[in-house]
Amino acid sequence: MTSLAEYVSRMKDKQEMIFYVAGNSREEVESSPFVERLLKKGYEVLYLVEAVDEYTIQSMPEFDGKKFQNAAKEGLKIDDGERSKGMQEQLEKEFEPLTDWLRNVALKNKIEKALVSQRLVQSPCALIASSYGWSGNMERIMKSQAHSKSYDPTQEFYASQKKIFEINPRHPVIKELLRRVKSGESSEKATDTAVLLFETATLRSGFTLNDQIGFAERVEQILRRTIDVSLDEPVEEEPEIEEEDKDKEYVEEKDETKDETEHSEL
Repeated sequence: MTSLAEYVSRMKDKQEMIFYVAGNSREEVESSPFVERLLKKGYEVLYLVEAVDEYTIQSMPEFDGKKFQNAAKEGLKIDDGERSKGMQEQLEKEFEPLTDWLRNVALKNKIEKALVSQRLVQSPCALIASSYGWSGNMERIMKSQAHSKSYDPTQEFYASQKKIFEINPRHPVIKELLRRVKSGESSEKATDTAVLLFETATLRSGFTLNDQIGFAERVEQILRRTIDVSLDEPVEEEPEIEEEDKDKEYVEEKDETKDETEHSEL
């Protein structure tokens, strides 16, 4: 536990924002992809784990002259100096074929845009809310409240907003996707990989996954490839049992049940 005054007193030199992230539990927010780079750079992040916390912070424009920045939303800026800014620009140019392909082909109609992330270190990607949109945590809270209320067009508007898909340019899966797109190998397998990355990012970022059946099917396909089971190999048919055999089974089961009952009485 800490106070805002204590947080501000510990802020790094030139730090202009109070960073925070909201979630269900401390374990969830500590392992959130949104805080990876912030923690690596030594920034302190406020963990909001109560339902009212994010509401409260959003109603406060600033504290002691410092504005609040939700690490789960766009606009996160980490002061890394001119050299790092130059490297970021180079990465954005290098990965432009991939971000364009993700936005216009693989994840068309699923995302607002794709960007090279500044907040990711270990995770391959994350789903980011717009500045005025709902974070995954806020979406969960609002949807749970909506079940007890009548239809609200405002809530429906916020819930339907497309998110920003951020990629980690140093992650091997992302680098391989870039190679395939640049070499013209952006096949169905590459598209499936991109969609699965989007779906896992949706879950890890705290949002609701709409196509859960499709997600499960894509995971099964990966499992089949991993253990060398053909995608075309069907599930074995259940053998049909003749009516006579069914009657015999029923009698046997009934006799077994009777014996067990008599044994229990003894």
